[in-house]
Amino acid sequence: MNKPAATDGPVSPVLSGWFDSHCHFDFPVFAQNRQAVWQHCESLGLTGLIVPGISCEQGKQLASFCQGRPWWFALGLHPFFIDQHTMDDLDWLERALVTSDCVAVGEFGLHRVRQMDPAIRLRQRRLFDAQLQLAQQYRLPVILHGVGAHDEIILALRQTRFDQGGVIHAFSGSEQQARQYLDLGFRLGLGGLLLRPNAHRLRRTVQQLPLDAWLLETDAPDMAPAVVASATNSPVFLPLIGVALARLKRVTPATVRAVQAARIGQIFRRSTDLSI
Repeated sequence: MNKPAATDGPVSPVLSGWFDSHCHFDFPVFAQNRQAVWQHCESLGLTGLIVPGISCEQGKQLASFCQGRPWWFALGLHPFFIDQHTMDDLDWLERALVTSDCVAVGEFGLHRVRQMDPAIRLRQRRLFDAQLQLAQQYRLPVILHGVGAHDEIILALRQTRFDQGGVIHAFSGSEQQARQYLDLGFRLGLGGLLLRPNAHRLRRTVQQLPLDAWLLETDAPDMAPAVVASATNSPVFLPLIGVALARLKRVTPATVRAVQAARIGQIFRRSTDLSI
């Protein structure tokens, strides 16, 4: 059974301001002050975020976690947590893709840096291929994690003729790789790496590509921007990244917000809108 494609409709109020396209807001580090953090986010103009899935156990909680909130969620099996996954988790994932209001399959992908065990690399690839197939079958975009594996991922997308698009999370590859992803219908996740003093290649790539090639994200609580004192990242830093992107592209922050809203709404269309 195929999940019905979402239809175009009114723009969700979630997309009226800054939007964090990748935030692990369900992680325990936020448990004690999550509401206060979100109120701070709202005071800075954030109106929504996407919580990625990383495992079966965590994914089962995401619908209730996001219910009644301006938070969307994806479902997937993250390669970094390969020891937590079984092939049976794919059966759960398929059922959840049909019955839930998730906006994407992910976060999944290939994590090759410092991972030389052939058996683990093979398990990563099998889970990657299976999740890509599910996304194609149920006409959902993907949130892809690629560390040391961009060429392998690009080849797989081409060979499978995947045409549902999505986002390459925390992209830091070459301009050539970036353009290949764009040609395949993807957008590139842009986070705190942009603010690092030594991120010269990334800033050059941002300058060379169109503004709508990028989707803003924090990856909180990981990858805190170098310009902030906190070791724990937070969605409150999303506007900092947006302003940095605006300056680099020589446009206003309002322009960045508008372009982001258009792209988020186009890629992650929901079958039902949230009442918030």
